[in-house]
Amino acid sequence: GGRIQDVQSEQPSQLPRVARDFYYKGWRGESGPDLEEEDQLQVVLKAANNGHDLRTALQRLLESGGDERSVTDPKTGLTKYHTPSSPCAGIHRSCCTSNAPCEDAFGRGVDTLRQLLLEAKNMSRQKNRDMIYSSPEDLFRKLLCDIRERLRSVFGLSFEDAISLFPSGTDAELMPALLAFLRALSGQGRGHDVFSVVTAAGEVGSGTLLASMGQHFAKKLPSGKQKGCSVGDSVFCFSDGSPGAGAFSASNLFMRDETGRLLSPELRDQRVEDAVRAAIDAVDESGKPRYGCVVVHMVIGSKTGHCMPSPACVDRLVAAHGTLVLPVVDACQGRLAEGDIREHLDRGRIVLSTGSKFFAGPPFSGVCLMAGDMAQELEQLLSTTKARSMLAQSRLKEYVVASLMSDDLPNLRSLLPQRPLNYGVLMRWTLALYNMEKYFSDVPAHERANVMRKWSSGVRAIVTNSSCPLMSLLQDAGSEDQPDEQSAALSTIVSFYCCCNRGTPETAADPMTLDELRHVQFLMASDLTQMFPHLSLLGPAKTKCFMGQPVDLSPSVSTPGQSVLRVAASAPLVVRCWAEGVEAVLAEDQAVFDKLRLVLGNWYMFQNKPSNL
Repeated sequence: GGRIQDVQSEQPSQLPRVARDFYYKGWRGESGPDLEEEDQLQVVLKAANNGHDLRTALQRLLESGGDERSVTDPKTGLTKYHTPSSPCAGIHRSCCTSNAPCEDAFGRGVDTLRQLLLEAKNMSRQKNRDMIYSSPEDLFRKLLCDIRERLRSVFGLSFEDAISLFPSGTDAELMPALLAFLRALSGQGRGHDVFSVVTAAGEVGSGTLLASMGQHFAKKLPSGKQKGCSVGDSVFCFSDGSPGAGAFSASNLFMRDETGRLLSPELRDQRVEDAVRAAIDAVDESGKPRYGCVVVHMVIGSKTGHCMPSPACVDRLVAAHGTLVLPVVDACQGRLAEGDIREHLDRGRIVLSTGSKFFAGPPFSGVCLMAGDMAQELEQLLSTTKARSMLAQSRLKEYVVASLMSDDLPNLRSLLPQRPLNYGVLMRWTLALYNMEKYFSDVPAHERANVMRKWSSGVRAIVTNSSCPLMSLLQDAGSEDQPDEQSAALSTIVSFYCCCNRGTPETAADPMTLDELRHVQFLMASDLTQMFPHLSLLGPAKTKCFMGQPVDLSPSVSTPGQSVLRVAASAPLVVRCWAEGVEAVLAEDQAVFDKLRLVLGNWYMFQNKPSNL
């Protein structure tokens, strides 16, 4: 982001920082525009009646510049996570997975798009053109600079912290993967391999393992390319894969046992410490220590709202092994207390987060945050000829361009192209920031935890008091209420088991498979009166209820009935609870479970997908 004068110190005993003039380096990037590749903004505006239908244009931009998860199915109007990419009437409780944009935030996106359109027209007139001709690149980069500075304010970051934007939280994993490899490459006495410890496996993004190893995890790349790269291929030109030469390895550490029971915090920590110790002690064929860096993920907010490992565990590992361990905080759920990110950065941890989960931005928008000293380390490591050559040949340019990276990473920016301009990332963060700023400004800090606790307790009571044998809460041991804001935010993911009526006495409350729960999620997001017009359906059938995707609690073993569905509160919902009262909001949640009871109780009618889908 840009620099502004900082004349006050938080602690009077310290000298004020040296004032710096505002500067903007958004132009940095080695390659020039690809004249053969049409700008994404122009493509969208032309398709949207040459810019006269800005809502349609915005919707298309929101689906661009990412992977296949952000694209809606033309038949259903929903993404693979069963949410639309434009505002939609209904009850929205899907923020632990994906969100439909709210109308107010969508309006902010339209305003930004209108600004870009007017600038493009102005440029066209100056070039004696009658149609939209030039992409307003300077304005695009200025708006990205604004995104970073607003994130700096929301997260309480300093001017020394590096803020780099990514198409999604999973894509942001490529930044610590790059730093880990370069750190291992520069080390002495150990091999150049990297080991990635992925925690809360099965309850983090499905592409986390591959991305943390610097590998492609999706069929469609943010650049728009779908050919030349396959899932599992290396993003970076690290090595030929031979041990000790710069190869990546990883482990998936589960937070539950084979029955789906949550492990104790101590056992979760022990699994992480054992995995790190094994990686550090591993040797190659010559007896030399194999790994030059071990990346340890600390998940704050799994899909069911738990953490692994504890901050104390990560601190012990860093104290014992120093820079051999690279701690990465996966805070992509965004369910944190105000000031938490600042604390993680001060403890030498990279933080990955998003605007597209708790903060209810459209899917997806990622950010990688690094303290100034870690950003300087990355820049120093990228100054070598070998590192620059590797990165110049890498596929990182298919994920990010120079303008998305922090201004404090000029070496990295110089090795990335300027185009294509990722308007999708800009627009998705624009919508997310509207929700973020409203949440932090409108709801008093001392009231947030109380509001979130009231909502989650109310939803749990709806399930418990329903006396319906088809629904039951996931009761995890050790997840009792804590007074702090982070625990309250994590409690707003409410998970529950579902059974269904298959139409016979012996199958009136039958366990459901993961695929069946996915279909339940789709039915809940649909107007059943349109999907099944031949059925005489009750009132709840019409309401679209958006829920979180199902989670398999025992992914290492295929066990029927060990998957849960979820509902979750978003930042905009917390704002509504504060303004309207929790009870008014809970009336909507009652409607969600009324519809769910209808679907589960008549599963023998709904289990087959309609032929028109």
